[in-house]
Amino acid sequence: MLAIPESELAKIDWDDRAFVKERLSLLPAKAQKILFARYKTISNKQVRNTDLRELVDGLTAKLTVSPETLSLSMSEDELREEAENLVDAALSIRRAMMGNEEETLSSLTALCLSYGITPPEEKKYTLEGRLRRLSDKSWWLRRLRRALRANIETTMRHFGEVNRCKAIYCSDETLTARTAQKFHQTEYLSKTVMTNQHGQSFSLLELSQKGVSDPKIRKTELMVRARGFEDLANELGHVATFLTITCPSKYHRSYATTGDDNPKWQGYTPAEAQTYLNENWKLVRAKLQREDVRFYGFRVVEPQHDGTPHWHLLLFVEPRHYDTLINIMREYAMREDGDENGADKHRFTEVKIDPNKGSATGYIAKYISKNIDGENLEAGVYGEDPKCAAARVDAWAACWSIRQFQQLGGCSVTVWRELRRLKAMMGESKLVTEIHAAADKGCWKTFTDLMGGVFCKRTEQAIAPHYELAVDTATGVVKTSMYSEEELLKVLKGISTGGKTIITRTNEWHLS
Repeated sequence: MLAIPESELAKIDWDDRAFVKERLSLLPAKAQKILFARYKTISNKQVRNTDLRELVDGLTAKLTVSPETLSLSMSEDELREEAENLVDAALSIRRAMMGNEEETLSSLTALCLSYGITPPEEKKYTLEGRLRRLSDKSWWLRRLRRALRANIETTMRHFGEVNRCKAIYCSDETLTARTAQKFHQTEYLSKTVMTNQHGQSFSLLELSQKGVSDPKIRKTELMVRARGFEDLANELGHVATFLTITCPSKYHRSYATTGDDNPKWQGYTPAEAQTYLNENWKLVRAKLQREDVRFYGFRVVEPQHDGTPHWHLLLFVEPRHYDTLINIMREYAMREDGDENGADKHRFTEVKIDPNKGSATGYIAKYISKNIDGENLEAGVYGEDPKCAAARVDAWAACWSIRQFQQLGGCSVTVWRELRRLKAMMGESKLVTEIHAAADKGCWKTFTDLMGGVFCKRTEQAIAPHYELAVDTATGVVKTSMYSEEELLKVLKGISTGGKTIITRTNEWHLS
């Protein structure tokens, strides 16, 4: 869809109009206007056409799918139509190759990859389940939306539209799409009513507001857990440190001060930068394990002004291992392009926290707030409004499928949440009763201590989550996925301890 008015196209050479339309029409509207404005500033006919061709070709090389295959100017209706076309194509392949499921799957996998979409995993799903997913409109539509959003964001970053001077953290297009998505989700949740076996009815929105999907509850829980770790560390004599790890310069699109292009940028997306950080972290953890260095704490992932992710880590460690922890993390952070200008100053920073001068939780509190709701903050790092910034960060994380918060080490938060669902614990051991009381009171420190301690392995903790096969209570039949009867569904039902199961989820819900 072309966003340039015909009256504007009429101002360029008539024999260039078809070429310009063909080059621009597959891009997002804003990108079309940026390139068209640039096109008009170049007086030489050959130079401006070559420039436009090279710019679009350069962008295409960085997308997960060619805009000729998945146009970046697609509307939602066009996207739905494309999903239907892909289902038709998938069904045609299945009919043509009937009886040869492996070849059928191979052809459907190739179709997936041609759209930059990851096919269903063999380890997770049955053959039948994979084939049916690849023939389902809703499956395709969800993934087409995700691919489209990521490629639009890649386009806007490519043309320098995501930075502190234009659109901070993510493009305006991505923010608008995320806002609309959340609006539609809220509308759906508010209109969908569930009723339990006691005749109690609630909308899905009301039910969601009772758990950690609600931002305020999620924020409160994170702060409680961070404070619990800090209190435990103080009691055990462990040392706290606040670390920041950033990517090499080639992952950064723009300069932080001016928003100008970074000449060292090599076209990496935020997803690729996050992959770099994750792979680096795997190496760090393996090395620390070999050195018998134990730690616990939290990781927060947030975007820099141009959308490039960086990590903040609040870690607690035994004093004798502190220097080893820091040295190993610094070594791995500096391995790639560690000799480039500014790397020694910005790539890895460390603040050893003195409990007499400040709270460890205080260091991470503003990052938790910034990445959830922006409450109780005067301004962001770049002077932006914190609540607006939180919305942009949320859109950024959703676009790139980046997990913002992760607990490192410690005890199962799933057990903690399940225990908090119980009003009382009757007839259980003293230990289990005390663990429940700690969770009920919101004391993460005591909960962790009683569960086995901060370094206790998950398999050795006093209580574990309990999962069961999902069963239709009306028929007694085990529930399966909509794609295969062999894909049995498991659900969290409670906790287990000492060979005994305690059911915490007693309600059975159905659509009203």
